[in-house]
Order: sequence, then structure tokens, then C-alpha cells
Amino acid sequence: MTNPTADNTPATPVHGDSTKPTTTDCDDVRRLLALPADQRPDWLNQFLGDMTIPTIPADSTNPLLDIAMANTAHGEKNATLVFPLDQVLAAAEHAATATRHNLRHGETDPAPRLWWIKNDGTYLVSNAHTPADTLDKDGRPSTVVYADGWGPGTDPRSILGGDDFRESIDLTRPLDGSTRTLLDILRAAAADGATRFTMNAVFDDHHMTLTYTTE
Repeated sequence: MTNPTADNTPATPVHGDSTKPTTTDCDDVRRLLALPADQRPDWLNQFLGDMTIPTIPADSTNPLLDIAMANTAHGEKNATLVFPLDQVLAAAEHAATATRHNLRHGETDPAPRLWWIKNDGTYLVSNAHTPADTLDKDGRPSTVVYADGWGPGTDPRSILGGDDFRESIDLTRPLDGSTRTLLDILRAAAADGATRFTMNAVFDDHHMTLTYTTE
């Protein structure tokens, strides 16, 4: 089902095969890129979207990253990420029930939020204060929820650009054009049997708009 979005803009759930290779064979990728669009695998067409395919250097070690950086390095970026809904809801409930919350740089009001982080992979995580003795061996809390295909060891620069970042997503403030909060939407979607939480980000160096759907 489709839910209200952060800026009240209709959003469409992602369908099709979004599986990405865990390792990239440059020759295979070059071969797939040379095919007509209707002969490429769904994951590649979904990745390419409206991007143009530039000339890829012969010594390139990551043709997909070269394509993404050529298309988005100096302009608007558009990324769609899919997360397991049950884990996102668990992280949101963790934040909602906590009595202490961490603040992102520039924030002054402690409140339940999800942080969307890009570094080693990309993931959502509760902003609730987490005691150090409950962190995993990599220093991460148990509420980390990785986007499908973008877990530890992956490089999300191809869809999110080169810089690491941390964005705050408010859980208890009504979304634009709606009386419901994101936490309300997550709870209702889980009760209705949805299993996926999709987040679309449109952003540049100065502004970001997030929209959400569940299915």
C-alpha cells in the first residue's frame, strides 16, 4: 500500500527484481551495459533509471560507480532504498520508548528519531541513547537496519554520492499534508501485513526531500 509522504508527493512502491551482485565483475558489467535496455536484468535497469551511460575508462574497477558519479556528482541525486519493515518498526519503537535521545549536529530538541546513515553500507538506526556495553563488536547498536543490498562492506557512493552523512527522520511529528506521523504509518503498515519499507530520497548539496511507502 502507498502512504502519505514527507512532502505530500505521491510515491510509487518499487517492484521487480532489485537484486544486486555482491561482487562486481567488470567484464560482465560492461557486457550487460552494452545490451539494449529490454535485454538487461531488472536490477541494472532499476539502477540506471534515467542516467546516461558515459564512456567508461578501460582501467575502471567499478563501471557502475563511474556511471553514477558522472551523472550525479554535480547535480540532483535520486535514490530508492528498501528496508525490512519489521526491523524498521522495531528501531522506531526503540526510539519512541526511550527516555534519552542522542542529538545530531545542529539539533537542540531530544526527540524520537531514526537516523539514516551512510558510511559502511547505508542503514537506519534508532537515535535512543545506547549504553556502550550493548554495542556490537563494530560499535553499532542492535537497532541498525541495513537497506536491501547495501549491508556492511558495500559502497553506496554509486547511489548516494561520495560523502558520508547522517540524516534525522522525525518519528512523532505529523508528515506534511497528513495528520499521521511516520511511527503511525509504520505501525499501521505492519498491522496490515506489509513487509517492506521503501524510502526515496531526492537531494543535492543543499536540500533533501524524503518520501516513504510500504508494501
